[in-house]
Amino acid sequence: MEALVERFGTPLCPEPDVDQGDPYLVSVPPGADGAFRYFVYVSGTGFPVYGSDDLLRWTRLGDSLLDDGRAWCWAPCVRYVPGLPRPWVMLYSRARGTGEVDGHREHRLRRADSERPEGPFVDSGEVLTPDIDFAIDADVSDGPGGPLLTFAADYIGDEPYGTGLWEADLSPDLRRRTSAPRPVARSRSDWQLYDPARSMPWKPIPGVDWAAGSTVRWYTMEGPVALVSPGGRRTLLYSGGNFAGFYGVGVLRERDGRWVDLSPTPDRCLLAPMPGRGVHGPGHCSVLEDLLCFHFRTDPDRPRQFGILPLRWDADDLPYCPVEP
Repeated sequence: MEALVERFGTPLCPEPDVDQGDPYLVSVPPGADGAFRYFVYVSGTGFPVYGSDDLLRWTRLGDSLLDDGRAWCWAPCVRYVPGLPRPWVMLYSRARGTGEVDGHREHRLRRADSERPEGPFVDSGEVLTPDIDFAIDADVSDGPGGPLLTFAADYIGDEPYGTGLWEADLSPDLRRRTSAPRPVARSRSDWQLYDPARSMPWKPIPGVDWAAGSTVRWYTMEGPVALVSPGGRRTLLYSGGNFAGFYGVGVLRERDGRWVDLSPTPDRCLLAPMPGRGVHGPGHCSVLEDLLCFHFRTDPDRPRQFGILPLRWDADDLPYCPVEP
């Protein structure tokens, strides 16, 4: 664990010209086969996958998903589901196409599966969010009634407009939703601003006339990770802001049936930019037991790389990472 802290600010598998955004960390359970003990999947065509046996030395294994590259695919989430013929299941989002317009249109959460963690994953045909025009960043956790899907989708019914967090129940094989989406949280803090004057002509918003040059103030909460604290409290990590600018990892806590944002300012984030440590735009994390995997930039203009830190809990039952600015 201390070696991971010492490596903070240094990519674990440096690829200066390759983007490693939205990393998802998994381990191979006892009795299951895999080329390595740990795997990290990242966004990009085919979802590049990396393997390691010790969390410090990583090897790029190629692409994990069979994909034609004709549409943007984002943020893979991978779970091992014992008992299935193809027990490794990946949930991911796929857009209508690529580019600024079609790359943001009709993002749907889809399912793929594989016999082995390194792949190849093959889309199994299920669409988990056919009724939502923009759904990304799937996370699967163990809910009280079975698997729980947490994801990001847009809030456009009223201001503040932006991407926020939702949840829904899933079937045990992760093939379908078994409930309607339930709102969890939406962005309201200044540091979560994505763009003060965003134009989105592909998205109908009541009262907004894109053709007349209208823009909207757009906020973002995304990349959810659902956890239960050592004290038994439902906790949710999220990423806020603009992944290409100011970005950080915040914390939500459920209290009396509603979610409270414990990170209204950057100084109260679980992980925020630390330029002095060479960490810019940290965010979109995944959690494996007591490990936090996240992406960051070594320079504001460089591609995202992945890192891992220990995830610990303080005396108030709140998560923290043992690093100093």
